[in-house]
Amino acid sequence: MNKLQHHPSSFSQFFFRQLVIIAFIGCFSFLSATAQNKIQLVGYWQLQKVSFKNIVADDSENNKEQLLNIFKAALYEQLTDEQQSILEDLEIINSEAKLLFDKYYLTSLEFKPNSAFYNTSIDSEKSLSGEYLLDKKKLLMEWETADNNIFKIIKTTANELVLKDTKLKIIFYYTKTKI
Repeated sequence: MNKLQHHPSSFSQFFFRQLVIIAFIGCFSFLSATAQNKIQLVGYWQLQKVSFKNIVADDSENNKEQLLNIFKAALYEQLTDEQQSILEDLEIINSEAKLLFDKYYLTSLEFKPNSAFYNTSIDSEKSLSGEYLLDKKKLLMEWETADNNIFKIIKTTANELVLKDTKLKIIFYYTKTKI
């Protein structure tokens, strides 16, 4: 009889240990995947091109106007039909597009392991920094200007990073550099 009483208790302990092991492996796998994604992101990334709908512009000296037009088109699409016909709203769109252009034109992003990032421009006065957070397939960035961006990570490999601004629907293509 003593064996029968001991047997259910042993089974419960065995089951509990197995459950703890499975939970630990699951948590470790999730943390490992998140850490691996963060490690892949750490480093220098050079902006190569930007796209919105069927408009694509390389991030180069030759495509300044095209890049600015991408930002204008994305911002314009955010307006209601009524706002699109108001001249003041169009002027605001132009100034906001210029700010986006200044933020991204000929820039590289450096992601640090401590969740800081640096957006370095060819114009050192326009370089920015901030903090980032990876949340599964989203990259949340808070700039030193207190602006926030949420990017969906479309693709991340050892050499390529593709981000989509969730608000403006603009896609940014980066390649890893050896700096």
